[in-house]
Order: sequence, then structure tokens, then C-alpha cells
Amino acid sequence: MQDPLGFLGESFSFQDSREETLKNIKLIIRIRYFITPSIFIIMFIAGMFGYTKESAFSENQIIVNGINLIVMLIMNSIYLISVRRIKNLKPLVLFQLIIDIVHYTLTVYKTGGGTSPFTFLYLMVIFSSAMIVTGKTAYLIAGITSLSFSGIIFFEAVNILPHQDFFSPFSGLQGSSSYLILTWAFSVFSFFAFAALAAYLIGLQQNKQRQLKKANEVMMKKNKTMLLLYHTSKSLNSYNSVRDVVDYILAQLIDHLHLDRSLLYLNIRNEFLHLYMVKSRSKDGSVESINLAEADEEEDVAAKSHGGIKVNIPLVESAGLTARCALLQEPYNIRNPEESTLINRELAAKIGMNPFALAPLVLRGKSVGVIGIDRSFENGSITEEEFKILQMFANQAAITIHSLVSTDKGFHEE
Repeated sequence: MQDPLGFLGESFSFQDSREETLKNIKLIIRIRYFITPSIFIIMFIAGMFGYTKESAFSENQIIVNGINLIVMLIMNSIYLISVRRIKNLKPLVLFQLIIDIVHYTLTVYKTGGGTSPFTFLYLMVIFSSAMIVTGKTAYLIAGITSLSFSGIIFFEAVNILPHQDFFSPFSGLQGSSSYLILTWAFSVFSFFAFAALAAYLIGLQQNKQRQLKKANEVMMKKNKTMLLLYHTSKSLNSYNSVRDVVDYILAQLIDHLHLDRSLLYLNIRNEFLHLYMVKSRSKDGSVESINLAEADEEEDVAAKSHGGIKVNIPLVESAGLTARCALLQEPYNIRNPEESTLINRELAAKIGMNPFALAPLVLRGKSVGVIGIDRSFENGSITEEEFKILQMFANQAAITIHSLVSTDKGFHEE
């Protein structure tokens, strides 16, 4: 479904940064708790010193300003409770910004309209919109506040709204058209200039936060990979059979890299590569293991029961990419198998034609075997980072498998 508020910008989304947005909203709420009473206090003190048309202790002053203060504090409290419970914050935030504009417009009108010193309150709404929403919203709010302030001046000028004289020193200035034009122009310019500044500074801060978040994600991913390699190395030292080692390595690759399949070939007497084991992820997400390390007669039965997979690849370059990987001891990352001229089409017909990567298992210049991984086109090809992880796994596997092949009685009996 298309976002009806999408015109405010792509970054107008609270899904990935809800906690950060809540912090900003709570900051604005705290500032609002300070500003609203401050306006009441300023108006009260001005009345005490005779700078207003009415005394600070007049019944009208106390009732009107007191009710306004209480209503805004109650609404602020309701807003604070709502942001904690409502999942979709966008409509709530925009509604609150509009409420602030209405409140500050009434305050400006009651304190002199075009001569009011409280036009700076609009800057608070502009800043809030840039901080909580986007820079585009700051310009939108600047436009709305400009229209609100212009409306007060216009409707007073045509006598649709009666002028409210509040501060005595500004009395009579509403009759000066030059003063009103200058005040209007300065205020509107200030609104948009402040919107530009707020949008730039908030945008700069958000970019820094995105960069920091991305850097943290990269560091966490690398840390996770290093821990995985450490635990893998530690675990491999506890296995006493080739089968257990291969099973563990292929399972870890599928789980860590979210693969569709992983497989391992062993070099048999430098004559051919034998597909020793295959692990694949089923549709329900579980990992299935196809063990092809049985005796020949049993292997035929097992292979037939698993889709006819039984692969022995001659160790000659013409046998395909897997053989070249072992002979030349070079890794390969094939993103478009159909376009590669080195693919063994007969082998591809057996094991599939997905984007895949191969890494040789090499120890002291000798090929122990080849490890391969693949992923369907729908799930994406193997990335360079995943390719490097595969090569690190291959290096670890080569050391362990080579040391076990000569001592694993079960392996020799297979």
C-alpha cells in the first residue's frame, strides 16, 4: 500500500529508528513543558509591571491565560502517553505539529497579531518537524506558519478579526502599514531560513547516525564471522572422523551465510574428485544432509533416493570448473552460470544451475578437495564477503581433513 504521507520524503519512516524517534519526541515534549509555562509567566510579569493593557491580576487575564496553560499541559501529557502506545507515529506527530501551529497562532493573535513579540514560537514547530520528521517537512511547516501569520495580519487589516492590543509599548503600531509589511517580510524570511538551517543540521546529524549505524553493523558482522571461525576451529579439533568434520563445516556455512546448499568433494588419489557430502535447505527452512560417503553398492542406492546425485569428477581441466578449482588451486565465484564456458553441463544437470562459489582445500601445495556453496537466483548470488568467508572455511577444513584422512579408519573403510 502506498504511503499517503510519502510526499514528506523517504526518510519519513519510524520503523528502523523508532527508539531514536521516541527520544526526539520526548525531547520536544520536555521543551514544550518549559515553553508553555514560560509564555504564561512572561505575560503575567509584563502585566505586573504595567506593560500590558490589562493588569496581571485581572480576572480576564487569569482565566484566559490560566485555561490556555492547563489545556496545553494536559494535551502535552496525553501526547507523551500516546507516543508510547501507538505503533504508527506518523499521523500522531503531524497532528501534534498542527496543534502547535494552532496554539501558537492563537497566542500570537492574542498578544498583538502582527506586532506580537511571540512569533519566535513558530520556530519551535519548524525545528520539531525537522528533528522528528524530515527536512522537507520543515519547509512545509514553514509555509503553514507563514500562511497562519499572514492570515492574522490580513484579517485584522480588513477588520474580519478585531485587533488584540496586549503589550502597551506596541500599541498603535498595527496602524503602520510599513511596520507591518517589514515585520511580515522579516518573519516569513526567518521561518524559511530557519527551516533551511534546521533541515541541514538535522540531515547532517542523521547522515552521521546512518554512517555510524552502518559501521557498527559491519563491525558486528565481522565480529560474528571471527567468532564463528574461532568456534569452528575449536570444534574441529574435537572431531575424530572426516564425516563429522565435513558435516559440521557444511552445516555452519549454510546457517551463517543463509545458503540453499553446501557440498564438499574429496580428492581421491589425485585421480578424481568424489562428492562426499551435500547439505541443502528445504522449503520449510530445515537443513537436510545427503551423505554420499558409503560403499559403492550402497552409494548407488543412496544416490538414487536423493535425486540421482552421484558424482565423481576426473581431475583434468576439461572436466569443468570444479576440477580446475582443485588442479589450479583457484577459487571461483560464478554469479551467472549460464554465461560461463567452464561449467560442466553434465554435472550441472545433476546438481543444478544456481549462482555458486568454489574454493579449493589446499594444504602445503596439495589439493585435499573442493568445497562449494550455492544459492538460488531468487535469494541472490554469493557476495564477495561471503566468498571470502568460504575461502577461510576451506583453509580450516583442509588442515583438519588432511590430518584425519590418514588416521580415520572409518574413512578408509568407506
